[in-house]
Amino acid sequence: MKRILILALAAACVPAALAQKPKGKTTSQPKPTPKVKPAAGVPLTGIYEGAITLPNTLTLRMVFHFNGKGAGTWDSPDQSALGLKLASARATGSNVTVTSATPPWRFTGKRSADGASLTGAFEQNGASLELSLKKVAQVSTLRRPQTPKAPFPYKTTEVSFPNPAEVGVTLAGTLSIPMGSGPFPCVVFITGSGQQDRDSTIFEHKSFAVIADTLARQGIASLRCDDRMVGKSKGDIAKATSASFATDIEATVAFLKTRPEVNAKKIGLIGHSEGGLIAPMVAAKAENGIAFIVMLAGPGVPGDQILIEQGAAVIKAAGMGEAVAAQARANQEKFLPIAKAEPDPQKALDAMAKALGLADAKALPAAAIAQLQQLTNPWMRYFLSYDPAPTIARVTCPVLALNGEKDTQVLVTQNLPVIEKLLKDAGNKDVTAISLPNLNHLFQHAKTGGPSEYSQIEETFSPEALKLIDEWIVARTK
Repeated sequence: MKRILILALAAACVPAALAQKPKGKTTSQPKPTPKVKPAAGVPLTGIYEGAITLPNTLTLRMVFHFNGKGAGTWDSPDQSALGLKLASARATGSNVTVTSATPPWRFTGKRSADGASLTGAFEQNGASLELSLKKVAQVSTLRRPQTPKAPFPYKTTEVSFPNPAEVGVTLAGTLSIPMGSGPFPCVVFITGSGQQDRDSTIFEHKSFAVIADTLARQGIASLRCDDRMVGKSKGDIAKATSASFATDIEATVAFLKTRPEVNAKKIGLIGHSEGGLIAPMVAAKAENGIAFIVMLAGPGVPGDQILIEQGAAVIKAAGMGEAVAAQARANQEKFLPIAKAEPDPQKALDAMAKALGLADAKALPAAAIAQLQQLTNPWMRYFLSYDPAPTIARVTCPVLALNGEKDTQVLVTQNLPVIEKLLKDAGNKDVTAISLPNLNHLFQHAKTGGPSEYSQIEETFSPEALKLIDEWIVARTK
């Protein structure tokens, strides 16, 4: 998911990371698996829906669409991954085998006598998780009452443009234009970690669409784009870092300055999570001419510090207790310095294994290796080492920084006071930093703030946070 990656190194040695959306920031690319020869048996038909419970207590819905010809497609709705191809889908008696080649995984289980359910294990990267599915007439949808619905009292236009700073990168998105005569102030949205679509969709919550709708009704235009390799956007992400994504935002700003509907002197940025890291990168460069930025749960300290506190907070929110949280912290404090210092992925893995008292990475379970590899990819290594403080201090435009008090991913006490102090000490005269009660990382009203609640909450974005953002931007773009 394109939120700051959760690496809750709990009781064992492995990080229980939030599943990354197939939006954008990416972990290491999955290794291709050999083509699976379909097992002899009866092809499966119909739609089956269920959910996996991940190690961090987050549930992830899975949907199989069997075509009756030994294959079909599969969805991970909570990751906005739809229509991905199945390599095989066969049943031999009550035994069922379903496989995917890209990304590689296998489901093996039993089909009930009436064919109404499948029960078994979902296996990927050496991990095995229980998965039960029921046959349904159609895929269920979650109630999301804030999602904007047409007709809209403003115009929307599909746009596409290249990023000249990086070969092969093309960004596509939705430009929302208020009714009336322009040019209008405009906001560029910046998504969080993991591959995200233009709406920053997570568990069917479309937070950027909600904010864009609110702003358009108040005379503020906006552009929200799919991340690289998501939706209609293109571009390599294998070696991309936050700095790479900052060039995407610079290209977006440059594109908006060519649009007659947009006031080129009143273009601002709204970044969530990692997007709140990227916004100051772009705003700190005077040549970009950024008029204002809104940092939603943005980091104020280096990534390794974020992850250490995040891991412990997520574990506590999940009710796993202080002892497990302490073990998670201890493991992270062993692993993260290795990931930062050792550029060779295999040497880094071996060093992490030795930190646990093992000979090398070969002694680790396959699931542990797969998760520890997330610490060695280019994006993560950059994130762990990057200190946002010097860049934040160079931001001279107005800044609104918001955090939810129950945020367990980018903790308010660790980050918001630091951001405020950096800006004010550097002489920025227009800084508003607010901690919002009872809100989580997605700015939903929450009980614990843990990621396991995200999908269960109907609210997409709290009305009070929307009102703050709306009024603050309107006041600075009159």
